[in-house]
Amino acid sequence: MKFTRHGIAGALLAGMAGVATGQEYPNKPIKLLVPYATGGTPDVVARFQANMLTATLGQPITVENKPGAGGLPAVQELMRSAPDGYTFMIADVGQYAIVPAMRPGVYDPIKDLQPLVQTMTNSVFLMSNTSIPVNNMKDLIALIKANPGKYSYGSPGVGTIHHLFMEATKVAYGLDVQHVPFKGSSQTIISLLNGDVAMCICGVTTTQQQIKEGKIKVFAASTKERDMKLAPDVPSATEFGAPDLDFAAPSGYFAPAGTPRPVVEKLSAALAKAAQSPEFAARAPALGTIVEYRNTAQFTEVVHSAYPRYVRVVKLAGIKPQ
Repeated sequence: MKFTRHGIAGALLAGMAGVATGQEYPNKPIKLLVPYATGGTPDVVARFQANMLTATLGQPITVENKPGAGGLPAVQELMRSAPDGYTFMIADVGQYAIVPAMRPGVYDPIKDLQPLVQTMTNSVFLMSNTSIPVNNMKDLIALIKANPGKYSYGSPGVGTIHHLFMEATKVAYGLDVQHVPFKGSSQTIISLLNGDVAMCICGVTTTQQQIKEGKIKVFAASTKERDMKLAPDVPSATEFGAPDLDFAAPSGYFAPAGTPRPVVEKLSAALAKAAQSPEFAARAPALGTIVEYRNTAQFTEVVHSAYPRYVRVVKLAGIKPQ
């Protein structure tokens, strides 16, 4: 490769510009997108960590909720944003794997998103209201099989990990249950308690009071193993003969593709500080999540391996966008 004097000078200037970008960032308020409605675990965690980021970065963090369509509106806004570190997003497998798997061509998470850090892993759970006359997963499977099409379940939306987990569970156990999508976990829980749906896929933290009061029953966790931190007494869905039902939801933060490396490094360092802080570790159980930090390179590997897996899962479950 031949270098000219102008080419070398240009490269040096580009490198200096990149360093300067990192040194100057941030010098104005930052926006954090949440692909779910207020009140759910991602929203609560984002707001909690945004306060810590404000202290670290010295700029206010504005949290903006853009629920619906599995988080697609939030991803689209992120992709429209300038890749300068002033707009970033909290996301789980719904956004970096499931939605693009369901809607080929709408965006490519590997090419269009810049992973920053993973901060946590979430489990979701199959629950019901008191209209379901059984109390364990084995009997629930038998009940649904004996009454095909009778029962419905709610989720926070098409393309969420909640939706995909139940659809895969239906395939694994041969169940006929109607899906009713809502905009966020809060609406899902309200509809469950009102009897609009008999079952839902939700987190145990946001429903813990209703569980204690006997208004909600919990049948199974979405992960391959039991969630020993949040619900050790609840079996995993794999314990009833379907070993491939493993729907953990690693969550983290993303910037638009093309964000300068110095900015990625500075924002990621601030996020790592928040994710690994004693304050977050102390609050995580109450927020309904498990701290599981991965740096930029490690989280990038998670995203790159999850996307093709969910392409296969979506095809197997026959899920289509609505």
